[in-house]
Amino acid sequence: MTAIQERIIEDPRMVAVKDLQLDPGNIRFRHITKKMSDKEMEDWLFNEVDVRVLQKQIICDKRVQQPIYVVEGEHGKYVVKEGNRRTVALRRIQRELIAGKIEGFEKDHFDLMPVHILKGTGHEINIFLAQIHVSGPKEWNAVNKGSLIFTLMEEYGDTLESVAEELGMTKGKVAIYYKAFKATEMYSKRYPNDKNYVPKFSYFAELYQSKVLKIWLEEDPSNLDYFTDLVGNNKLHVTYKGVRSFAKIVASPTIVRTKALNVLDEKEGDIEKAFEVLDAKGVNPKGFWATVSKLQKALSNASYEEVVVALDDNSKLQMLKETIETLEGIEENIDNRSRQGGI
Repeated sequence: MTAIQERIIEDPRMVAVKDLQLDPGNIRFRHITKKMSDKEMEDWLFNEVDVRVLQKQIICDKRVQQPIYVVEGEHGKYVVKEGNRRTVALRRIQRELIAGKIEGFEKDHFDLMPVHILKGTGHEINIFLAQIHVSGPKEWNAVNKGSLIFTLMEEYGDTLESVAEELGMTKGKVAIYYKAFKATEMYSKRYPNDKNYVPKFSYFAELYQSKVLKIWLEEDPSNLDYFTDLVGNNKLHVTYKGVRSFAKIVASPTIVRTKALNVLDEKEGDIEKAFEVLDAKGVNPKGFWATVSKLQKALSNASYEEVVVALDDNSKLQMLKETIETLEGIEENIDNRSRQGGI
């Protein structure tokens, strides 16, 4: 347990499930711009596949395995800060018990649940949630992580270093999440008609993870506006593929890059049409050399655990030896042709 957790978490107490309220500030609802009612939040969460699975698990275990954390609300109610999905599952189980759809339990079996009261500040509770869902065992998806890190730094004034330390993350990773979500918020102001803008985070996350594109942004900060317009005008299509293709265009020789960007900037232009310029100029390898390129990247990124498997598998070791011999043979053949003036 971390220092913050020891400071803000009280011992569990029994609370009626009917007194648990879903949290409208739940990070999962960040991308939904309208304020939702408790029922709308319940329906939205229930339609997540894992909530249905969670319901079955609770019935099988006859109890909730993971703790529920709440803050005290008004009129004897409690707002769930961690455990909204479990709360939804419990509500559904209660209703099905009353309707006789579940057997083997007393109808009040799930009426009371142990919960932990959180007594910390809003900042401390956000850190607590981040330690669970950003760097902890119950990971949120990337956009939710980005949203919470952005909140910590923008609303509470946390520094890059303090967030990295609190969450046990590298400063580089925290910076990517923060910059990507900040750019997403800037996008929302530039394209206010896009009411479901938060999922655009994935484009900006790819942007800031690319070494090529980070250098491109550093060379001219206005390039971020250009990239934002590509996203806003749907020029990049499928998120990660489109951004990665764009990075290859940016990394191309000046003449090829200029021609590809001109195609991209046309009214009917998009990343696929622009990328065809690289294919036509031979910048984007296909066939044999594309295979060599993929092999080189795979070998460069191979982990120690993947390689040592060959110690217990002679077939893999033999395959590696044959690959090396084949590549050496190709290299020797090229050298011979070069000395003969054939290349």
